[in-house]
Amino acid sequence: MLIVEPAEFTRHRLRAALRAPDREIHVAATASEGLSALATLQPRLIVLSLELPDLSGLEVVERFVRRVDGAAIVVVGPPSVPEVVASIRRGASDYLNIQDVDAIPDAVARVLEEPVPPRPRPEHRGGRDRYGFRQLLTQSRRMIEVFDQIRQVAHTDATVLISGEAGTGRGLVGRAIHEKSHRAERPFVPIHCDAVSEARLELELFGREGEGDDGPRPSAFEVASGGTLFLDELSATSPHVQVELLRVLEEGHLRRVGGHRLRPVDVRLVASTDEDLEAAVVAGRFRADLFYQLNIFPVRIPPLRERSKDIPLLIRHFLDELSQVHGLEPPILTSAAMKAALAHPWPGNVRQLRSVCEGWVLSRAGQRIGAELVPAERHEPATAGVSWSIDPTTTLKDNATRVTEAIERTYLVQVLERCGGHLGNTAAAAGITRRTLYTKMRHHGLEQGDYRTVPRR
Repeated sequence: MLIVEPAEFTRHRLRAALRAPDREIHVAATASEGLSALATLQPRLIVLSLELPDLSGLEVVERFVRRVDGAAIVVVGPPSVPEVVASIRRGASDYLNIQDVDAIPDAVARVLEEPVPPRPRPEHRGGRDRYGFRQLLTQSRRMIEVFDQIRQVAHTDATVLISGEAGTGRGLVGRAIHEKSHRAERPFVPIHCDAVSEARLELELFGREGEGDDGPRPSAFEVASGGTLFLDELSATSPHVQVELLRVLEEGHLRRVGGHRLRPVDVRLVASTDEDLEAAVVAGRFRADLFYQLNIFPVRIPPLRERSKDIPLLIRHFLDELSQVHGLEPPILTSAAMKAALAHPWPGNVRQLRSVCEGWVLSRAGQRIGAELVPAERHEPATAGVSWSIDPTTTLKDNATRVTEAIERTYLVQVLERCGGHLGNTAAAAGITRRTLYTKMRHHGLEQGDYRTVPRR
């Protein structure tokens, strides 16, 4: 442990208060002494004053954060909310009131019990990680492997299939592939296959010939000509759309809907899905020949629970970014809240984490965030057993329909609860397409938001 404090009396009090049989405590009176000590020491924790004679204020925090990796930094200083906020934003683990030395040992003990959060490098502050991928921040080996895959394939025209749960950043990976390719100056056209009806999707993908009010409409392939066409949630496409898409990929040209002219296609195709397409092929929900055309270079993005060491990095980035967007002072995440965030499974992945951070910024600007504000896992009981009654005054068909609908609704409610409102996983578990799931949910009056894990405001 290293204590950097200019006042001799306070330095001795801190050393005495923090002394323990298993601790080796070193002291320094100036920033230069402390920084010099780091050449030979590898402290687990640094207690750092903001009022040093040769370097003061936030520059002290920044200098020490840049020099250490794997050490918690506890800043001690006067009770000032702006200083607290700014110190935490710059990478300090906690900020303690120097006027309350007796409370510092317990606070330090809490910090030492927890994993040291990775700190953003200077390169991260502009939204670009040290590996050069915009908005894809990581210190995780799993994600670094994804970055390596992006580099390998970006300079080619190979079709890429990106898989990963909802909210993991498949769209960002698709855009990163485009931006690092020789097509980067040409359009990047995203199409969300699960957001529109089959007829509308066919119109967007393949265009239309016509006159008058329903005049010609260029296809997404034409709009993206020379660039990249990104098809998100491709597993939601109908068999008819899959056939037409396969034809374009195999033949290298398309016919607009209602037309006869063959139009050449010059795009790089990147597809995305949150389902296991191989399983969908086996189940008969997705064409095997189209899957083989798409699965030339597969990229799997790990869920946030498999890269939990990125959670502190992402939280700091989102709090900083969203505070600037809303013009508010960023909240301060306590060590207990960070511990709770690291333990949470984040079923909505990075998208959910960002939403939670935005809620904190809006509701707790400049205030401390405790563990109670980290979303808890839902443990609501599933719907009780199916209940219905037989009406002998109506037909057998009417009774069968009513009972079947009751079973279907109860089944969907229970699967939605089990999957945390994740529609791709729910559809896969139910053995139906996402589009069929949408239709059935509307029929039964079910809303995705009622089953999704969300932050409590």
